[in-house]
Amino acid sequence: MATFISETEILPTSPRAVRDVRFLISAQPKQICYDTPVGQKLRLLLDHSSDLSINGQLSDEGFKIIAIHYKTAKLLVSPAKSVYTDGENTVTFVWGQPDPDSHESDSVSIFLRSNELDVTMGTVRVVFLLHKKAGDVFLWPVVHQQPKNANIQGILGKTDLQFEELSGSKLKIKDQEVEAFWSSAIDYRFPAAPSVECWLVPFQSALQGELSDFTLSQL
Repeated sequence: MATFISETEILPTSPRAVRDVRFLISAQPKQICYDTPVGQKLRLLLDHSSDLSINGQLSDEGFKIIAIHYKTAKLLVSPAKSVYTDGENTVTFVWGQPDPDSHESDSVSIFLRSNELDVTMGTVRVVFLLHKKAGDVFLWPVVHQQPKNANIQGILGKTDLQFEELSGSKLKIKDQEVEAFWSSAIDYRFPAAPSVECWLVPFQSALQGELSDFTLSQL
């Protein structure tokens, strides 16, 4: 009688490092994931053409604070509250309010709905999800809209990745062969935070750069 072996039994696997936060990049035919050390202050998105930047600091599971700078305005998002200032207005959004809250001004809109903060500044729209896991509360940013054909920088600027699967658990990314391990990640880009399978590759291979290229001294 034939014995069938699932793909997960024959692919090499790697345990997740305890002090890392795992990110996913949508790709075909399988998703790519990579680990980033906790505590880092990261450049998430930078668009020079619209004078917008998004930076965040990692906690053990996700982000403990995220700062958006847009022209002269600033939005600080934390698991407790979010504060928007533009020189004339200061608006505070508190998570868990029973009714939706919002603020709209020239090219800026902010909507708080339950555990989602929906922010549009210029041509960039980002939704911040509030997650709770084992007593920890953290944020996860999801880019829903950004300029096309623009020189977008930051770890969230890469929304798709093309690769080729080679023999021997190797992938070919940008004409480079890299070691990969069959692993899994929690996809915090969705409120339900499902677990998905992915090819785990080094940070440098996934983002085509060193960790130092994406770290900051301040948010």
